Amino acid sequence: MKSNEIPAELPIALDEVCSLSLECWRLRRVAEQVGETSAGLGLRYAIRRITDTLGKTGIEVLDFAGRTYDAGMVPEVVEVREDHALPHGNAVIEETIAPTVTWRGHVVSPGQIIVRRSAVRPEESTEVLE
Repeated sequence: MKSNEIPAELPIALDEVCSLSLECWRLRRVAEQVGETSAGLGLRYAIRRITDTLGKTGIEVLDFAGRTYDAGMVPEVVEVREDHALPHGNAVIEETIAPTVTWRGHVVSPGQIIVRRSAVRPEESTEVLE
């Protein structure tokens, strides 16, 4: 290829695609706050286009907020908050700090979450009593 020809495809590092995915996720959160304004509609359109393009490369961004938490989940738990209103033994993902990014089903960035769980009963305490 000659130096002035534009290639049909560009190589891009997976970590750069993950970074782009994270920023698209952040934009989606901003768009949710903006609402149904003309700026919000334009922003959501751009996000859909970026998400579709990432999807064509096999990239998927997963936000687990609101889902039931399972200890075997991929995201890193950065904080656990007790919630006395939750039924015993239940835990939910309260907030996604960073989404999980997958490529063709393989986790390339595990994400980070905050979990809200039912209060620990005294008999379940892991403290060592002396």
